[in-house]
Amino acid sequence: MDTYYEDILNKVEQLIAENDIQNAFCILEEELSMPYIPKAYEDRLISLYNDCRSQINESRKARSYGEEEIGELLHGSLEEQFLAVEQLKKSNIRNHLDEIRSYLKGNTHYFVRSCLIEAMMEQNISEEFTTEMDGLEVTFTPCFVEMPQESDGVEKAVSYLQEWFESDNPTFTMMCVESLIKEAYLRLPFTIEEDEAFDLAVDIACYVFKANEDKEGLMAFLNEKGLAQSYGYELLLSKHDV
Repeated sequence: MDTYYEDILNKVEQLIAENDIQNAFCILEEELSMPYIPKAYEDRLISLYNDCRSQINESRKARSYGEEEIGELLHGSLEEQFLAVEQLKKSNIRNHLDEIRSYLKGNTHYFVRSCLIEAMMEQNISEEFTTEMDGLEVTFTPCFVEMPQESDGVEKAVSYLQEWFESDNPTFTMMCVESLIKEAYLRLPFTIEEDEAFDLAVDIACYVFKANEDKEGLMAFLNEKGLAQSYGYELLLSKHDV
């Protein structure tokens, strides 16, 4: 058994020395999928695996991808989908609109979808796209979608949070604002309206209190303001357990 793992390690290290990282990675991936690995060799195998994986990811980020490859990445693993978004943000996204359109019509990951919409907004894309959100078909034009942090609803919600918490707990306020911005991005291409701001601010504050497991702080806040625990604003942060 010891000879077997020594041979594996020697082979992998030789492949790495020859810069054949992909084959080394495949061998390590196969070995680490085995139900039992002697502890004396497991740490070395994991270390080499992580090194190879890191090199492969860096090489992927450094190279350019064609339209067909971008499409393959978008329909690949979650890691590959995020890699596709990184590539799209660095490129002329107009060269990949068909692939983006195909992805958005499928079973999208909520955060990848938001990142893609933001990337198209940043490059002022004026074509229409359709995506599905919670069973609802949504059609939008990226150049007409407002950046979340610039919307009247988000700005008003931030002002409520600052009014309630900033003087006594600036750290908590910062956590609330960060959560609010995440929620707004998750809702793209929808914009948060000003008349939603109060309800959203209350639910964001409750979300952060609960995330911090601060039940006393939550109840003190609600009692002081004469508020209910929820104002019916279904947070995507809670739905997706972000």
